[in-house]
Amino acid sequence: MAPADIHALASPALPAALPKVVAVGFNKCATRSLARLFARSGHRAVHQKLPHRWRGRRKLGGIMRANHEMGKPLFSSVEGYTFYGDLIDSNRRQTFDGNGLFREILRDYPDAILLLNWRDREDWLRSRLHHGHGEFAARERRVRGLPSLDALVAAWRQEWDLHLAAVRAFMADRPDQLIDFNIDRDGVDVLIARLPAYGLQAEHFGDIGRSRGQRLPPWLQAGKAWIAQHRPRAQR
Repeated sequence: MAPADIHALASPALPAALPKVVAVGFNKCATRSLARLFARSGHRAVHQKLPHRWRGRRKLGGIMRANHEMGKPLFSSVEGYTFYGDLIDSNRRQTFDGNGLFREILRDYPDAILLLNWRDREDWLRSRLHHGHGEFAARERRVRGLPSLDALVAAWRQEWDLHLAAVRAFMADRPDQLIDFNIDRDGVDVLIARLPAYGLQAEHFGDIGRSRGQRLPPWLQAGKAWIAQHRPRAQR
């Protein structure tokens, strides 16, 4: 399965009765790899977007935001999944990250397990700056009304520190429902051991989103960068 195919994945092999596992770390922290781990182990998993018959793909973060504003459970209309990851909805008008609704996730789904997926913060910042050949960072800076990329990096750095601290503090009295997973340091066996009922298999996990160290021909680099900067993006 190609990385680009991983958005909403399903398998009938296992029942959907297990508690939801929601990755409340940021994007660029192995979210696609985690989605593939669950999907190939027989669970329904959604990563960032879901297909829609009439409107193309819907972003999971946007669904969460709309449900939150209407007072509905956060995963209304998409409750049939076991794993949810990459909860950001960033477009040309606004930016929203559903990972900040971790309290509401547990309010609506009291048995849910929060997976705090994280990595070295400065490496994460560099990865975000390079995401989409710089288009993601440029769009985020414009939407936030920030004067420079340095200001954007400072904002991201602060959001990272505050979010990780808030999740850990909130979950301090329910450690069985938090998996604090450092993707740089912790092997996938650590995650598998915390979720024995899910039948996860280590061979189904891999860093499929990694682009560091890849050397592409100049013509291909230029083509990918042009597409990233100019392809149509949803306005909502």
